[in-house]
Amino acid sequence: MGLLKLISNRISAEWKEVFNKNVDYLDGLETRLSNKDKSTNSRIDNLVLNSGGDSPNEVIDARVNIDGEMFETLQSRLNETEKSTKENILSLKSMQSDTRDQVNQLNDSVATLVGGGGEAIDLYVSASIGSDQTGNGTEEKPFATIQTAVNQIPLIVVQGVTIWIDDGVYLEDVVIKNISFTTIRIRPQNNTTGIDPSTSDLPVKVRSIGFYQCKGYFQVSSIQFVDQINGLLFEGYSYGLLVEQGGYLAVERCKFAEDTRNRNAMGVYCGGMSAMNLYTSTYFYRQSIAIHTKLMGQVNLSSIKGSENTKGVRCLAAIVRGTLPSNFATTPTEVVENGLIITKGTVLS
Repeated sequence: MGLLKLISNRISAEWKEVFNKNVDYLDGLETRLSNKDKSTNSRIDNLVLNSGGDSPNEVIDARVNIDGEMFETLQSRLNETEKSTKENILSLKSMQSDTRDQVNQLNDSVATLVGGGGEAIDLYVSASIGSDQTGNGTEEKPFATIQTAVNQIPLIVVQGVTIWIDDGVYLEDVVIKNISFTTIRIRPQNNTTGIDPSTSDLPVKVRSIGFYQCKGYFQVSSIQFVDQINGLLFEGYSYGLLVEQGGYLAVERCKFAEDTRNRNAMGVYCGGMSAMNLYTSTYFYRQSIAIHTKLMGQVNLSSIKGSENTKGVRCLAAIVRGTLPSNFATTPTEVVENGLIITKGTVLS
């Protein structure tokens, strides 16, 4: 609508001029507001009611989500969407936390498998007070079996490992396989340096220990091997101590005194590119084969003792260095194929 101007001369010209300017201003303001109203209605038509012209169809459609679910109001749909988004964010955060825990667990597993360069590893075993279920290998909470302690050794380990065994009888066949390490020592927890294996029993007794396809230095000290004929078999022979396909085994002050004569049994075996040093009064008594080496294995004899063995050394395509004590065996040496026995620089066979 338009406002009327005063045109009568009965009012002063000055007042009429001011009044007419006000009318012109109001008229222009009305025009501008009308244009803005048209623009606003046009935007509403484009944003909300475009598909239905002047009907509310588009607003109703906005209440339906992508899955076809209908909500009473657009606000309820927006609230549900926001709630779902929030739940998804919380779920993602939970998954992220779980993933972080899994990565940490994986890192711990890798550390267990690969080991590290920290302090030496000491594992304790006790048949009397240990437990494979609740023990953790410490001196206060030892394991009950040697094999359980062995199973804790990383597959690749830089630092040295020592398994300390409490006095007792361990009728188990310990297998150490596919490990790369610097040093593994298996020895009694209590001091045995004053015990002569040729005259006294040793306080720690084990049926058999075998090192298979390992890389590193092993040392077995002051262990007496018992019940050998019921131990694990290797190529048809039961054994007390074995190293096969790699590694260097030092055998110090051990005792092999089960009567295995007329049995397929051997005290120690070294084969397949392995090396063994027998020293410090290691004792063999009444063994079917005291020392057996085969296929590129190398054995060094130093200050060993023994008597009444059937065969002292059996050397099959391998090398033995050293001298057996007198009366060590009925057949001191047996050389097969390209075996070689060297004593004090002299080749015996």
